[in-house]
Amino acid sequence: MTALPLVKESAVQQASERRNTHAATRGIALAAAVAAVLASAACAPDSVRNIEAKGFNAYLDSLQKSCPNMVIGSSNISDWLRTNGGNGDDNYVYWLDQTSRLYYKRISVAQYRDSISGALGGGKTDTRALDCIVNHLPANRPSSPPGGKLL
Repeated sequence: MTALPLVKESAVQQASERRNTHAATRGIALAAAVAAVLASAACAPDSVRNIEAKGFNAYLDSLQKSCPNMVIGSSNISDWLRTNGGNGDDNYVYWLDQTSRLYYKRISVAQYRDSISGALGGGKTDTRALDCIVNHLPANRPSSPPGGKLL
């Protein structure tokens, strides 16, 4: 008769362990999902992530007026500026992120030129567009977006 309570106790203990394991697995999955969302938000260009980036947005507007017909590789920067992006175009997202980093002094002009030319296709025809982007940087631009963080 004493064997029966041990079997019941063992079954209850196993069921409890399964519940604990399942709860732990759900906790890990939830933590991973939260981490993924936070990581993807951290990678977003600051101009997309921070709608208060009025200075950066004004800079982009000034490029549209001051630098018409900007083309780097096969990417028409002027069209992107006129249409607020490239409809999910990865090159646009990259260009916007790098331009934001340049604007907020997170990368140098040389790093910007190298990264954009490397990603969008460098060549002599790109120099005019890159020169225009760099030459129109405000001298007193901030080192971070208002209320935002840069990586």
